[in-house]
Amino acid sequence: MAGTAVGALLFVWAVGALLGGNDTTPSIRGTVNGVPLATTRTQASNPPPVGKLPVRGSATSSPSASPPATTTVPVTTTSAPPPGPPQACPDSVLQIAVTAAQPSYLVGQRPFLTLHITNAGPVACVRDVSRQYRAILLMSADGKTRLWSSGDCYSVTTNEVRTLQPGQGLTYNVAWAGRTSAPGCPAGRTTVPAGTYELVGQLGSLTGPPTPLALH
Repeated sequence: MAGTAVGALLFVWAVGALLGGNDTTPSIRGTVNGVPLATTRTQASNPPPVGKLPVRGSATSSPSASPPATTTVPVTTTSAPPPGPPQACPDSVLQIAVTAAQPSYLVGQRPFLTLHITNAGPVACVRDVSRQYRAILLMSADGKTRLWSSGDCYSVTTNEVRTLQPGQGLTYNVAWAGRTSAPGCPAGRTTVPAGTYELVGQLGSLTGPPTPLALH
């Protein structure tokens, strides 16, 4: 009897194994010769995975990952073309003036006079300041009578084309003999008497403001 019962139980276990596969683990319960035996199925369990699973679609980063490369776009700059050569100075940018070493002289003295030519414009320019174009004039007090010019008795010509920078000035000195003159320097020059006169600077057809000069 005992052998028959054990054989029956083994038959039942074998059938259960065939039907359940590897998902169950059999255990025997009930009694054989007073010993309790039985058959049950215990669901096999798999241990949960250890650690975190990555979420689909999420980005992961590594401490050793390199930063994304940047693209440098070259910048092309264009410089202005160099300026051309200076142009001729218009009369509007030139300042012409005459100064005397002192405001008055004795008749018979030689007044020391200076002609000033200045570029008052914002850019450099070119001007012919040759000796035949520049002069200092002595005029009557009313500015109507021409008594003397530094160019009347000076026949030498020069070639003085100068480039004047903005604010640059040129100076030319003349020692006047105190006598009258006329174009071509004719004879019969006379001493200018005591009185009040005007000095005027000239460059070609351009003239400057008058400067007073007294003789006594």
